[in-house]
Amino acid sequence: MNRKRKIMAYAVLFLVVFVLSAVLTAGYYGALPQKLLEVEWNDTVGRTYTNLDYQNENGHQLDLYIPNSLEPEKTQYLILFIHGGSFNSGSKEDMASFCKYYADKGYITATLDYTLQTKGLDASLSIMNSEIKNAVDAIYAKCRELGFDLGGMATSGVSAGGTLAMNYALMSPSQSAIPVKFVFQLAAPADFEPSEWDLLKKVDKLETDAEFATMMTGYPITDAMMESGEYSKYIDEISPARMITDDTVPFLIGYGLKDHCVPAQLKFLLMDALDSHGVTYDYIAFPNSNHGLYSDLDKLQEFLDKSLEYCEEYFD
Repeated sequence: MNRKRKIMAYAVLFLVVFVLSAVLTAGYYGALPQKLLEVEWNDTVGRTYTNLDYQNENGHQLDLYIPNSLEPEKTQYLILFIHGGSFNSGSKEDMASFCKYYADKGYITATLDYTLQTKGLDASLSIMNSEIKNAVDAIYAKCRELGFDLGGMATSGVSAGGTLAMNYALMSPSQSAIPVKFVFQLAAPADFEPSEWDLLKKVDKLETDAEFATMMTGYPITDAMMESGEYSKYIDEISPARMITDDTVPFLIGYGLKDHCVPAQLKFLLMDALDSHGVTYDYIAFPNSNHGLYSDLDKLQEFLDKSLEYCEEYFD
């Protein structure tokens, strides 16, 4: 075997070993976060209402989890979990373990499917935001039908779902059928300045910043609008860091310090906005974790514990 072939063989072997190691590591660590969320959930513990309809154009549904311990005559609280997946993948089933975990703690929980940015579908963040509002309307109606009065809610999500959780809390305080009391999210993008999103543009096979801005906002953004800066007002409408006000509800946020999916500076934009408006928030860093947050189970436990403290404090 000549030198060139030897180098090629070693390179292929390295790649195979690297990929196999990555898969095995993800399989091992990927299961561990779920162990922190494991609870007993069956008919003796609570009721699950699956595939409930809510108003949307693509037949999406939601799931609702209600603990048997709740008394209808007392005010109860909802936590809505929104799945991630880069706005182009994932499903409500991804958040089932979160729903069961918090339902086990005594809260009504829910999760939903929403329109994804897959080929042939109009799926801007504006559409996703409106679908979430409609899902909350449906949850409120179903809970009233079951005899529960909801005094407030929290929105939560991972990655893209965390962005949508923040957007709902920021965009709908006066429109929400259920008052939003706080938000907690993990690894969520907080801003969508197109120049920061080369990775997502590659994933979605987009050539220009204008194409990215169009897909995300739902507005027909042109190259001329990008050059003039006119596009920015539309990005403002979907970027949580740009929507923070003095009246924003408390935030609990967590980010991996080795995240190669979400640009690192975006979390600082979010925290700067929260600081400048005097918003109450807690930030938990995952020092050894990438976007999946698999490598800091102690920090994930801290995040879960802190979120329950938020429930006790802000669900009055």
